[in-house]
Amino acid sequence: MEISQLKPGHTVLEHKECGEQVHYEVVSIRRVGRMFEVTFKSVMGLASALYPANAFIPVAA
Repeated sequence: MEISQLKPGHTVLEHKECGEQVHYEVVSIRRVGRMFEVTFKSVMGLASALYPANAFIPVAA
């Protein structure tokens, strides 16, 4: 899914090299110039990252 299409509540998957999957819930998303700041929640806490609007990220089905 494109970053610009994410909504709060979507679940994002990270596939680690060891085969483990980490699930992150999108808490908020806001436009910052040409980028999007996405705040995620996981068992490790909250974290934010900036992405270009046309970047793709894996979303859980």
